[in-house]
Amino acid sequence: MKKYIISIIIILIATTAMARTPDPALNQLQESISQAIAKVRPSVVSIKAQKQKKANGEPAVWYESIGSGFFVDDRGYIISDYHVVENAENITVSLWRSRDNHFVARVVDADKELDLVLLKIDSNEIFKPAPLGNSEHLEIGEWIISVGSPFGFEHSVTIGIISDLHRRLVIGNVTYDNMIQTDAVINQGNSGGPVIDIHGNIIGVGTAIYAPSGTYIGLGFASPINRVKHFYSRSTGVVLAAATAPVKKEAINMNKRMPNDARHQKFSNCLKCHTITTKSVVSMKAKMPHPPVAGCTKCHILVKDPVAKGPVAVSAVMPVIPIAANKNPLDTQTFGELFKTVILKLILIIMATSILFSMLGLGGGFLYVPILLACGIDFHTAATTSLVLITTAQLSATYTFYRSGLVDLKLVYELEGSTMIGAFLGGMLAHHFNITVLCLMFACTLFLASYFMMQDQSQLAGRTKSVNFSSWEFHHNFKGFEYSVDMMTGVPLTFFVGYMGGMLGVAGGWLIIPIMVVLFNIPMKIAVATSSLMVPITAFAGFLGHSITGHFDPRLALSLSVVAIIGAQIGSRISIGTESNFLRFLFAFVLSAVGLWMIIRIF
Repeated sequence: MKKYIISIIIILIATTAMARTPDPALNQLQESISQAIAKVRPSVVSIKAQKQKKANGEPAVWYESIGSGFFVDDRGYIISDYHVVENAENITVSLWRSRDNHFVARVVDADKELDLVLLKIDSNEIFKPAPLGNSEHLEIGEWIISVGSPFGFEHSVTIGIISDLHRRLVIGNVTYDNMIQTDAVINQGNSGGPVIDIHGNIIGVGTAIYAPSGTYIGLGFASPINRVKHFYSRSTGVVLAAATAPVKKEAINMNKRMPNDARHQKFSNCLKCHTITTKSVVSMKAKMPHPPVAGCTKCHILVKDPVAKGPVAVSAVMPVIPIAANKNPLDTQTFGELFKTVILKLILIIMATSILFSMLGLGGGFLYVPILLACGIDFHTAATTSLVLITTAQLSATYTFYRSGLVDLKLVYELEGSTMIGAFLGGMLAHHFNITVLCLMFACTLFLASYFMMQDQSQLAGRTKSVNFSSWEFHHNFKGFEYSVDMMTGVPLTFFVGYMGGMLGVAGGWLIIPIMVVLFNIPMKIAVATSSLMVPITAFAGFLGHSITGHFDPRLALSLSVVAIIGAQIGSRISIGTESNFLRFLFAFVLSAVGLWMIIRIF
């Protein structure tokens, strides 16, 4: 049994090492690309034009010209390239949503010099127009995506960047000015298809490729969408402009700390919601402060110094205009308002949580973190605050346990060093891990700990032999109980426990006590009392790690700490007079309940 728990925990440690997520910037880019494609795809169509070709007096030969297009109006108007349907006898349009959804289209307007054509489907159906961007706001180097039907492979997607914005082409004695050049793959069949930006807005129409051999070699060209708007609006009427926010943008100072609330969990282009009043200085040699979301110079002053120095440049300062969106209570409320809206609601819950978990020698992070999340506090602020509550509450409980004589200080000295280091690293590196995966692992670990705590009741008396894998062990004779601690087993396990506890804001008592009882045969009451001293040290180390990258609000943490201390005093006194078997059962029940709750919350 004991070897099984060692094997399982080693597997958990290895799984944790593989739980790292890709770079946040790559995640953001991937998400933007996927959303952009999903946004425009329902509006993209595949076009097949049947034409006749006559040569040297021979009978006409029918052939099919393949191209792409997109809806610009819900009445069925479609934009494509003129050369796709030039001299066509029949035009068929296929929509993305179904292979059997084919429509016959007719030419409404055409301009050979612009290589543009406006088609229309005569149907009572309402079609989804594509979102149109503004080609005047493009910059060289921006990501773009091409959607079309190259060689008949319908609705294919390729990606590239803008290589130039003002290319001049001469095709068939026709001159095209101010064409967009891109390295996104454009082949025969892409003609007329949309070229979109990273936000899913169409900024051009695929027109031509530079390909002596007839296939793509790296130079594609698109007509700017603003030119296309002028062309088709003469037939369809006024072009609907993109909706503009009726509320003025909020002025922000980029030198201030970024708000840490629900609206800013993922970075986006700041200029969509804000007017920048003061730019922040960032070094080109330092790590980016956030994933790429727009042109850096829009919000930052770039310098080449290793560390930004000196005063920052200030643009025209605008008055701050309040907005009606939900804000983080930590940043927008006075202490009186915060007390009424958040702290007052939490007093009884924090009190009950502190009593229960102090009885078991645990921190209350299992409930502190989700409770704070439910109040609108972001994860890292909730984790940091939870660790402060655990530190203060368990220090208070330790005083009571210490007076009872049940705290084994030698055991604390042997195991707490590795636990504290793990908690600090876990708190500091929390941003780099997939929280969902870790929470799932965490829940599974709770079930395992609960299971093992209910096994071998004779361990309460310390009569069985503890796990020993090496000669590096410490022997204890404490309160009439003899047990030994194998450091080759204890150090890596407690490091892992501290790491997970510091990362998730729950300290380490959740697995420290099962390790003591199941592996080292330490009596339950001694394990609980000793854990009450180890937990606040671990929690404080995790707090230090989180505070480097997270958000710490002393008003919230210190106010709730007073409540947690009172609860810890009550819980520790109850624990001393409670029978050990009942504590084991209660411990296992609480761990199982919390583990089940976490799994339900994840899925």
